Amino acid sequence: MSNPQSDSLIHICAWCTQEIHEGDDVFGFGAKASHGVDLSGKEGEFVSLKLALRDKVVFALVPPDASAPKADGYDMVFITCSEDCAQSLKEALELERDVFEND
Repeated sequence: MSNPQSDSLIHICAWCTQEIHEGDDVFGFGAKASHGVDLSGKEGEFVSLKLALRDKVVFALVPPDASAPKADGYDMVFITCSEDCAQSLKEALELERDVFEND
């Protein structure tokens, strides 16, 4: 069964929230969840992540167990509309991780 939230978020850039139209190029990358984050039962759904330093919420897709991203060791996949958005999101996630791991 299809999730209406997933159907709409699959067409939205995780960084700039611009709509990604059918036929547009799509960029993205996989990420591992922080230790202690339980994503079981969320496979095939989007989860929200609060980027405290940017006061921004981004969405990531939790890949199904039998998917290529999961086989590659990723817990989440971020979908973006451009390489620039993918790079900006990666940098923001790394900054959040670095700050909170060093507390």
